Amino acid sequence: MLQIVKGTEVPSSFYAQRSFAEDLSIVTQIIDDVRSSGDAAIHTYAKRFDRVAPISLEIDKSRLVEAELRLKDVDPDLYESLKLSYNLAFKFALKQRESFSDFEVALSPGIVTGQKTIPVDRAGVYVPAGRFPLFSSVIMGSVPAKAAGVKEIVLCTPPAPLNGDASIPWADERILAVASLCGIDRVFAVGGAQAIAAMAYGTETIPKVDVIVGPGNKFVAEAKKRVYGQVGIDLVAGPTEVMIICDDSAHPDWMAADLLAQAEHDPDAQAILLTCSMEIAQSVQNRISVLLNDLPESAAARSSIGNNSMIIVVDDLNEAAEIANRKAPEHLEIAVSDGTERELLCEKVRNYGSLFIGHRSAEVLGDYAAGLNHTLPTSGAARFTGGLSVRHFLKTVTTLRVPEASVGSVDPNAFDGLVKSLRAAEQIAKAEGLSGHALAARCRLDSLI
Repeated sequence: MLQIVKGTEVPSSFYAQRSFAEDLSIVTQIIDDVRSSGDAAIHTYAKRFDRVAPISLEIDKSRLVEAELRLKDVDPDLYESLKLSYNLAFKFALKQRESFSDFEVALSPGIVTGQKTIPVDRAGVYVPAGRFPLFSSVIMGSVPAKAAGVKEIVLCTPPAPLNGDASIPWADERILAVASLCGIDRVFAVGGAQAIAAMAYGTETIPKVDVIVGPGNKFVAEAKKRVYGQVGIDLVAGPTEVMIICDDSAHPDWMAADLLAQAEHDPDAQAILLTCSMEIAQSVQNRISVLLNDLPESAAARSSIGNNSMIIVVDDLNEAAEIANRKAPEHLEIAVSDGTERELLCEKVRNYGSLFIGHRSAEVLGDYAAGLNHTLPTSGAARFTGGLSVRHFLKTVTTLRVPEASVGSVDPNAFDGLVKSLRAAEQIAKAEGLSGHALAARCRLDSLI
């Protein structure tokens, strides 16, 4: 049963970072082994953890194309849906790329500063293949990298047998088909923490990358956390979350469906509804009960709805906004009628991974086919970061340019700012006791005065 509580009854623990502490020390061992033994360690862990252990790791590009063509032939509707998802994601990512502009500006005479935005050389994308192989994550991970201008994109995903043969490198066929559709350069049948370690440090077969992105289980998440600094990562994501703020114009069936959509991901997922209407709250509660009755006893949604989720009845939308900002959910839906009240609410909320505005802006659109990226911050991380985007594959670097002409050949005022900056640098360096720094400023200053 999805419980209903008053806003004033929500415990402080609801806002705390959700912790799923377990003994993940094996991740350190895996990383160390892959770092020191390369491919040999990957084969060892494949035999230990995976269904199959292929003799080689890389999947031939021709086989990826074959998988794509089979998908197009066998399930053309799915293929066209994936193409639409790719095209929308690419358009959106290109627009994001445009927002990172290069510039130069003269801050003062003789001091010309600038910014350049440079893509990383190689990106790694991880795509899990457990109970629900997330082939849509191939699009979400690779498209921003491609739009950013990354030279090479590699993908790792857990191995699977090919026509019963466990020795040939292969993986979930739909993941491979989408990898071909997205134009990914190299694909490896490697899963788990060992895949993250391989991309972070490189092996005889798998190249070292600059950034690793993509979802995964607790071992993958822990591995990404531990290799951060050696490589960049997108974020360390936990179980998924959705929070919906609705008024009395909301459709209870739609609200229940959106809550269930997130709850079905994981037993630890969290689905929250905020409403001023007790009638809406009870209608959604009843509808959720009906939907759960149609699910098997083992369904993840039963646990996530019963243990982690709730309906919160608030006095007004201002209280709802305060709760949302304090919680900082991964997905935030505003199921409120169009008008001034909704506009004000959208201005008040500020902590979320992605915002969905209006009754028809279902979160599932963001998951698959609206251009947005579905890799988003969880467990309160939306307070300080957004989701995966082109920025994860870009380096924003700065430049300083100073005129090279001799003082006598140009207007002395052209160096006025440079002289002031050199004097300031010399003074600060002396005050910090760094005589070499002071000398580097003084020798240039002497050439100008």
